[in-house]
Amino acid sequence: MDIRSIRHNCRLLYHLTQIPIRCLSPDSSICFTFPHLEGMERFPLPLLPESLPHKNTVPLPVLFMENNAYYSAALPLALIDRNFTLYFGPCLFSRLSDREFKQSFPDFSALPPDMRFPLMSALPVMEQEYFYNFLSLACSLFFREKVHTEEILEANHLKMSAPIPAAVQKTLFHRRESAAFHTPYSYEKNLLDAVRSGDVIRAKECMNELSLTGKPGILSLNPLRHAQNLFIAHITQITRAAMEAGVEEDMAYAMSDSYIQASEKCTSVTRLLSLRDQATGEFTAAAAKARGLTSHSPAIRRAINYMNDHQQEKVYLSDIACAAGLSRDRFSHLFREEMGMSPMEYLNRKRVETSKSLLTVFQYSISEISMILSFSSQSHYISVFKKYTGMTPRQYRDAF
Repeated sequence: MDIRSIRHNCRLLYHLTQIPIRCLSPDSSICFTFPHLEGMERFPLPLLPESLPHKNTVPLPVLFMENNAYYSAALPLALIDRNFTLYFGPCLFSRLSDREFKQSFPDFSALPPDMRFPLMSALPVMEQEYFYNFLSLACSLFFREKVHTEEILEANHLKMSAPIPAAVQKTLFHRRESAAFHTPYSYEKNLLDAVRSGDVIRAKECMNELSLTGKPGILSLNPLRHAQNLFIAHITQITRAAMEAGVEEDMAYAMSDSYIQASEKCTSVTRLLSLRDQATGEFTAAAAKARGLTSHSPAIRRAINYMNDHQQEKVYLSDIACAAGLSRDRFSHLFREEMGMSPMEYLNRKRVETSKSLLTVFQYSISEISMILSFSSQSHYISVFKKYTGMTPRQYRDAF
């Protein structure tokens, strides 16, 4: 196998799984990366141990899981004239905020947002079991040797999972034998994030991406029943995502019920897929309306999403501007122009709205709410609440 073949196989692996891949040459320079993004070379490349795990004469992947935010693996490749190392990942345990990303990858802190955010998006959130299966596939591809995930874990001194029930083992066996890998969880999460944020364009892109890799599982041997079951599961997920964005429960459940009832009248898989795409668009649009995003520029939408998602944290203007991808001064001017108020005023208004349910539904104390929503003090919270409602939090609770 030569470097061209290695590059070709890596390209296929990346497009199948979205797991980043970098190839390190013998002189420690980067030969190529997937995806082709400026800054990929900044992700850490852990050193290989002196003693590498093997199966017979075949090297096994080395797992790196010391960081609590991400994990990766390396696979050494020995060619006739020189050696290369493939690095797979990093893959995330969960989606990171911009601040968490910079803490986990300090080399990216100085990068401008328009460079940093694409790199953040390039890291998939992935179940570790899927990653182990990916490594098993990579070994088969590069060494023509069947390597089980259990062998990779044992070689890296990791504990085995609990025994898998027979029915689950049978499903896994058929999937692996037929190379029918499940749609990565990161794809589904990206879609739900798009629905939740009210981004209609991104939601449509995510729906298209769902068909690019893996399969969603077999929920029935009858193709139409299978599609119907998948449709119901999809509607359930996007209904929850829309409600998390602020769509009223009654409206969200009514939309869900009407779409599920409509799906029962479909007599073809094609019609069900069309109805699924229509539902996704309508739920995303409802989420956008609930969040007040439909008429705003992409930068302001990103800022509003960031503030809505970080109400319980200490948020600085520079953080919001960074999320918007703009300089602090430019962001402040644009936000006031589109929203008619300053970013911090918008954030305080959202916190007051959130605090209303904490007061009346969940019965938190005023001091607890002030801490939950990161007000500087209880008196500050009372002052802000009265400014926007005309009454104190206690008066508001008594009125309800």
